[in-house]
Amino acid sequence: MLNEFKSFNVERANDEELVALAAFGRVLRAEYESSNIEVPTWVTDNLRTLRREIASRNADNLEKTLREKKARLEALKPAEQRREELQKEIDALQEKVNALNPTASTPA
Repeated sequence: MLNEFKSFNVERANDEELVALAAFGRVLRAEYESSNIEVPTWVTDNLRTLRREIASRNADNLEKTLREKKARLEALKPAEQRREELQKEIDALQEKVNALNPTASTPA
């Protein structure tokens, strides 16, 4: 496990492997500290890298789930409600276009 912790590849590791390596790294650091031995820089650096990657992947997964839930909710709306919302978006965009270019023609 020590060799894996020293030489892990973030791109090739799956979430479970990253969490296991982070847990090993925390135990390793704690053992260094309890033995009153200076924690090597690579231990701290690897733990930081693992935590960042785990947090990043977790955020990505949450954002993906949120997008999926929003899409499901949108699909449940009645067609008339979706048309009204789309028309409001079109009107707002048309106002922005008109503000930028007062000579732009308004579509029928």
